Amino acid sequence: MTAGAATGATGSLDAWRGALATLGGLLVDLESNATVEQARTGSLDGETARAWNEADGGVSRAWETYRAVDDLLHRAEADPGQSQTLLTAPTVPGPTGPTDPTTAMRSAKAAVEAAAEVAARLGAAWGSMVARAHAAQAAAGDAGDESTARAAEALARLLATDPFAVSPDDVEGVERAAAESARRHSAAKAAVVRFDVDLARARATLSQLRTDLQDAAAELDHAASRIAGAARAHPVPDLDALGDWLDRIAATADHEASRAAGNLANWTAAAQARRDELDGAVGAARAALERRDAGRGLWTALRAKASARRRDEQSDVAAALSAAREELWQAPCDLDVAEAALARLSALLRAPGGPERAERPEGEGTDGGL
Repeated sequence: MTAGAATGATGSLDAWRGALATLGGLLVDLESNATVEQARTGSLDGETARAWNEADGGVSRAWETYRAVDDLLHRAEADPGQSQTLLTAPTVPGPTGPTDPTTAMRSAKAAVEAAAEVAARLGAAWGSMVARAHAAQAAAGDAGDESTARAAEALARLLATDPFAVSPDDVEGVERAAAESARRHSAAKAAVVRFDVDLARARATLSQLRTDLQDAAAELDHAASRIAGAARAHPVPDLDALGDWLDRIAATADHEASRAAGNLANWTAAAQARRDELDGAVGAARAALERRDAGRGLWTALRAKASARRRDEQSDVAAALSAAREELWQAPCDLDVAEAALARLSALLRAPGGPERAERPEGEGTDGGL
């Protein structure tokens, strides 16, 4: 071999040594990983066991490749003239048969990187996900939510043996359930602390409801006598039962504080529903009366318009004015009929009609209607 050829062979062997050292570093780093050590204890099961066994098999083959290529390099360094043949011939054992060192090294590096990714997934599951599951279990247990606590415990056990069977959504699910339980538990404790204040407020609410119901009764009766179709039935017929319920809650507070606080929250929601019912009934009655009054106001404006144009002397307009007034001022008033009468009157006044007064203001044209 010439001096130049020898130098070239030496440079090529140095490159091979560098590549082999890189592979060796990856293998050593993986072997020193505590997660890998734990994965090899045989505790894995299911999908995770299959994934790790496949990855670990690739690591074993990578070690075989490392040793085989190292042996080839020793032989090539001893006989540089044979280095080209030694480093290109398919002599390195592989899963599908002997292959050349370049292909074998590439496959070995890929196998180690794949195993590192599996180990990283295991580490994340055994680290943060297990810790989160245990935290959710503790939070649910403290809140008295045994169902969520058991679910979190089961998830933590599964993470220990088959973490790849657990998704981040699974962990987030028990965390949300535990957080909601903790929120309810905290709210219940706070409700017990403020029970006396809330009870006093509830009694004031009940008293105000009784007062407002009495006032509303007269207002609703008045509306029913003035507006056809207005409901005569008074809302909140069970106010006395609501009061009895509040008395029972107060009677249990001394020996069942938590239960009493929860029942008081339910009572408050029921009282608010009665308040909404009462306000809705009164609001509807007031709206009906306002609708009638608006109709009367419109009738007055239309009468003034007809008079200004002497249209009120026309028989059809006079009859329409009289019909609309009769509907609006009778009791009870049928709002739909009255508004239909107003619409007919307005239409007559929009149509071309009889003579207008001579003293009509300068610049006033025919009216387009109200």
